[in-house]
Amino acid sequence: MGKARDHLAKLSELSEKIMALGGSLNQAEKDMESTWVDQIEMRDLRDVKRHSKEVEDALCTLEEEVSHVEAEHCKKNKEPH
Repeated sequence: MGKARDHLAKLSELSEKIMALGGSLNQAEKDMESTWVDQIEMRDLRDVKRHSKEVEDALCTLEEEVSHVEAEHCKKNKEPH
């Protein structure tokens, strides 16, 4: 079974991926004002797609982590004190 710090590390990794997606979206918005719009948009779209997939995977992992934490919480609450 994972330790609390393992779960926190996973949550931190998920947060970084979500922040990377936000950064890609911000960069895409800035680049849209450029004169070389077509090339930049293509690059940004690929970047956003890649980060979106990472975030999708991260959200699945987050769901698993939350389920694990909930299960541990329920288990501890059922134990006699």
